[in-house]
Amino acid sequence: MHTQLDGLDNCPLHKRTPFGIRNVSQTQFSIARYSGGCTLNGDHYIYIPPTDELIRADVLKWKNKAKKNAAVPNNNNNERE
Repeated sequence: MHTQLDGLDNCPLHKRTPFGIRNVSQTQFSIARYSGGCTLNGDHYIYIPPTDELIRADVLKWKNKAKKNAAVPNNNNNERE
């Protein structure tokens, strides 16, 4: 199963708090399902319903930006001299 927490091996963000939490409905964080997220040690987490996980907001932003940059073709090879 594909989750939002896949592909974070190269994430340069801090690791003081976890990048994410899986199986949220089975943990003390299950209340986050109703509010759309929670805050843990000062970091905001966003709830992802299809995969029942919380992902740190800055990590999700980094992941979306990396995905967007990967989709844009590299124009450096087409530079004119």
